[in-house]
Parts: sequence; structure tokens; C-alpha cells
Amino acid sequence: MKRFEKIFRGKISYKRIDKYVNLVRKTLDPDDDMAIEFDIQDDYQHIKIEVFDRVLH
Repeated sequence: MKRFEKIFRGKISYKRIDKYVNLVRKTLDPDDDMAIEFDIQDDYQHIKIEVFDRVLH
């Protein structure tokens, strides 16, 4: 499992957060499952992306 975390401090636009998430998604295999969690407050935004590796049988 891989984990990407980023904390944006201050007021930040959703476009900038989307840009970060899309950049991470482009670097990964499209068949991998992922979970995106976010905690948005007034003074910071915490984004956590967990990528679950595929298991080949």
C-alpha cells in the first residue's frame, strides 16, 4: 500500500486541490484501487490518498 499526504495551509482553492489529486492519479496504475480522504478546515486542508496494490493470482 502506498500513501500520499499533503497539507495545504491557509485558504486554498478547490482547483488547486483537484490539480494535486489528479497529478497523483496520473502517476499510478489506473487498475489500482484508491481511497481519498480529506479534512477541510478554515486554516488548513489535509488530503490523504491511499493506494491499494493489486494482487495477481
